[in-house]
Amino acid sequence: MKKLLFIYDVHLSTDVESKILDISKSDVERIKEKSYGSRNAQKIKKAINDFYGLLDKRFEKEEIDKIYQDGGAIDWDTVAKTKPQIYGQYLKDLEEKVEKGSRSFKLVLDLVKKGAKIKQTEDPKMLLAEATFIQNYIKISKIKEELNRGKHYSLKEEQEIRELADLVAKQQSEQNERGEKRDKAIADNINNSLKEGEVGLFIIGAMHNVKQYLAKDIIIEELKPKGLKEILPADS
Repeated sequence: MKKLLFIYDVHLSTDVESKILDISKSDVERIKEKSYGSRNAQKIKKAINDFYGLLDKRFEKEEIDKIYQDGGAIDWDTVAKTKPQIYGQYLKDLEEKVEKGSRSFKLVLDLVKKGAKIKQTEDPKMLLAEATFIQNYIKISKIKEELNRGKHYSLKEEQEIRELADLVAKQQSEQNERGEKRDKAIADNINNSLKEGEVGLFIIGAMHNVKQYLAKDIIIEELKPKGLKEILPADS
């Protein structure tokens, strides 16, 4: 028997921010407020924190063999065996996210301390394509805000902004196709690494649709935060 516990998540700002991609916590919060409204964004944050409070209690006693998490493009189980210093630094990075308020990474770290292995979940190229779209989307959103405040740009800058806007529009039009390919790749990684007799934990954003691509011999249990259907848009 193979079992996979799905945790459907709406990522908190601390989960998404990235120094490498120049995506800050405030950038993410601004987009969430724009998408859901300020009041609903706060409701979502509370619902997620309450949800993880229940999960923390459940997994105090439940054993997990392997952890999968969207955004995870490296097999940290292999790195832990071959390059322990790099793995140790990765765990420190996760601890920093936990200190800033990340609930999903707190759960991951708690389970790692009990022996769970962090497996590769994503295809690196597909993840990079999605991250680049998010990065560009944030850039163009900032520019729009600056224009609304009356900022003026040079002719050269205006041309660069138009090119960026065209690129973001193209990336946005390809988002569904890109998401489908990404979900298939995630499912392939899980199908290939979750072995007979193992229990896996899969933390995935609520907008993903990985389940349909998973192997038929994997038993699935879905865990979802309560109260989000009334807050999130119908297409989330």
